[in-house]
Amino acid sequence: MQKKSVNQIDVVLVGAGIMSATLATLLNELNPQLKIHLYEKLPACGQESSEVLNNAGTGHAGNCELNYTPEKNGVIDIHKALSINEMFELSLQFWSYIVKKNKIIKPQTFISKSSHASFVWDKKNVDFLKKRFNKIKEQPLFKGITFTDNYEEIKKKFPLLIRGRKKLDDIALTNYENGTDVNFGKLTNILISQLKKQNNFKLHLSEPIQKITKIKDGYLIKSKTGMRLTKFIFLGAGGNSIKILQNLKIKESFGYGGFPISGKWLICNNQNIVKQHQGKVYSQAETGAPPMSVPHLDIRKIGNQDCLLFGPFAGFTFKFLKNGSFLDFPKSIKLTNFKEILTVCIKNLNLVNYLFKQIILTHEKRMHHLRKFYPNAKSNDWKLIDAGQRVQIIKPSKGFSGKLEFGTEIIYDDKKTLAALLGASPGASVSAASMLEIIEKCFAHEIPNFNNKIRRIFPSYQIELNKQPKKLEIIRKNYRRILKLS
Repeated sequence: MQKKSVNQIDVVLVGAGIMSATLATLLNELNPQLKIHLYEKLPACGQESSEVLNNAGTGHAGNCELNYTPEKNGVIDIHKALSINEMFELSLQFWSYIVKKNKIIKPQTFISKSSHASFVWDKKNVDFLKKRFNKIKEQPLFKGITFTDNYEEIKKKFPLLIRGRKKLDDIALTNYENGTDVNFGKLTNILISQLKKQNNFKLHLSEPIQKITKIKDGYLIKSKTGMRLTKFIFLGAGGNSIKILQNLKIKESFGYGGFPISGKWLICNNQNIVKQHQGKVYSQAETGAPPMSVPHLDIRKIGNQDCLLFGPFAGFTFKFLKNGSFLDFPKSIKLTNFKEILTVCIKNLNLVNYLFKQIILTHEKRMHHLRKFYPNAKSNDWKLIDAGQRVQIIKPSKGFSGKLEFGTEIIYDDKKTLAALLGASPGASVSAASMLEIIEKCFAHEIPNFNNKIRRIFPSYQIELNKQPKKLEIIRKNYRRILKLS
């Protein structure tokens, strides 16, 4: 009787960010008959991690992010950079497919070409960058990346980095001209606006999920508009996904927790300065800093105006979302993850100390960090604004301890009727690859029927492009044309 009393749907998505928008779009493309409902507790889509100021806007591809190529015992490991680049290629293919299909979508509203540079100073860092460049330049995925330690060459491309700097300093820069800047908030809203045109899709704004109950045939979803029965749930609710997993007592999530990290930017709207810096310039993270706090100086379009952002400056808060509660973290500590959270906090006291020091930084101390990039920066040209909220993964490790994971991870229940995305960077940049993984695992019985459609959306599906440079060149030429990145 209970089944008959509720509305039955195929897919429920929780959280209207880029991940849910991507998954809903893919599922709708692969099977337009699926009934999909998307729930968001805020009055608009893409307001948390996807919102333009709540992320770096970098199309993460390993071009400039030095934390993706760590050095150990004198050897540069490029495997993570290659993996992320391959995944970002899938995102670009997916976005070009959507633009091509929906002729009214203007790609320049959400994506633009942007230089991706790595800039370092001090001999140790220069030596590292040289070794990284020599290893990565041989890879087809990174074809076109350049290296220079010449002051004049750097000044010509990025004048703010050089003016006021002593020529005796050791400096170096690598640059990849075909990087991207992505407004994931706008992209989220574009995808959802297209979905709203479909009869099988329904968006629930200002409608938090009140309760989720696991039953034999799926899940019962309770919200203010009633009860619904669904066969599959995706949790794309940022840090709140941890709380939902805990409430459902999904055993695969036991031992998992969240380590919340806040962020702030320095922003400059002085157009005389802004127009002198075109691109994204990353550097090395300070000792003890979390990887998502790697400093970078970026050109960004906020609204209709270009600006410069520098940061992010990390901090600690108990909130799991920017619009969350200070009780989020304390309430997430359970018997199932207590030892993991405790051991992570003990093992990472340096990180905790670093985060609290970041919180109390004065404006001048933040400017001191900026001046390592931009020596002539004036304090009155920059102001502090809030960035987004990130919850890093705490996960079970060997023995009775936990491990702090900086990255993106998907947790599934045993029957693959639920998937939850946790973590942070590269996050949105690899949204297509992450959601494709969910489809492969949770809709495995449909994959034979989906195969041809998947290959139309993703020409590099199940192909390692780095090993097929000719195919890589063809695919890149196509999506760059469609997305106007040429």
